[in-house]
Amino acid sequence: MLFIDAAIRFSALGFLLLMTVVIIRDLPRSSRGYLLLSSNFLLACFLLGTMPTEFQLPHAVQIPFRLLDTLLIPVTWFLVLTLFHPYFRLSYRYVLVALLLTSSMLAERMVWLGIIQKLPPEWPLLVIGLAVSVVIHMLVVILSGRTDDLIERRRRYRLYFVVIISLSILIAIFVGSIWLRSAQATTQAMSVWLPIASLTLWLVKGDTSALAFYRKGDNVNKQTDIDKQWMQKLDSLMQTERLYCREKLSVKDLATALGVAEHKLRALINKHSGYSNFSHYINSLRVDAVVKCLESREYDHLPILTLALNHGFNSLPPFNRAFKSEVGLTPSQFRKNLRDFQN
Repeated sequence: MLFIDAAIRFSALGFLLLMTVVIIRDLPRSSRGYLLLSSNFLLACFLLGTMPTEFQLPHAVQIPFRLLDTLLIPVTWFLVLTLFHPYFRLSYRYVLVALLLTSSMLAERMVWLGIIQKLPPEWPLLVIGLAVSVVIHMLVVILSGRTDDLIERRRRYRLYFVVIISLSILIAIFVGSIWLRSAQATTQAMSVWLPIASLTLWLVKGDTSALAFYRKGDNVNKQTDIDKQWMQKLDSLMQTERLYCREKLSVKDLATALGVAEHKLRALINKHSGYSNFSHYINSLRVDAVVKCLESREYDHLPILTLALNHGFNSLPPFNRAFKSEVGLTPSQFRKNLRDFQN
């Protein structure tokens, strides 16, 4: 078992080092890149701080690793949200959950250090419950946006993420904490080896561009004659029939109306508009139409909510988020600034 542990643990550390080099070399400086690097560092802390007794690090060296690895799940959670959640913004709710999980794990570390004598018997259940809840939220976020994803390769990766994370949970919690408690350190190292190896393979294969989730591309690829024809049909359909005003419009609905396969439509929109998320593409059309209404005195008597509902949004909060994302101001600020300028 000791040889297996060493093979798993040190190969994972090698993967982390390789992944870090690729991230620094290929990924632009962004919150995603920094979170990936932070996650790599915390995974390394976890692997180094939980080694078996036979090759355990000196206690003084082990302490900072064991304290830092309490941040691993919250940082990974934030990374997944920035990658897969279309409108993720760090709010007090996310911070509160992260603090609860980190502090509950820190309390266990305090017992390990002898600073706290003991915790209630139910404490491990609290830690596991919080950790599992965060991981379940990750899985929901990953899967819920799959329909809107316009990049086929990344749509498949969403399923891989779910499978890998689920297997990691099974290994870490049920195998390590319940079935093979005597080999808990090895099973926990095995649980993180799966996502580390998978993500490293993804990045080494050159798929770093897929980490630029939910952003409009800077460059739109050159169109072929056939693509131009399809894009003209799509633009005509949007302008004449205003399909973007249809509430809950899906890729399938639009592909049916256009008479093209879903995968072809996804590729067209992504390749020639730069959007990698269908909702962002549709919302950009809706926001543009609302902006034109706000710029016209003809619609001054209509509340902003009415304009949002008339153009396909089902409520005000998602409209406000989409509008601010596209324009940089809230709809109310935009209307006020416009009227102040016109007056």
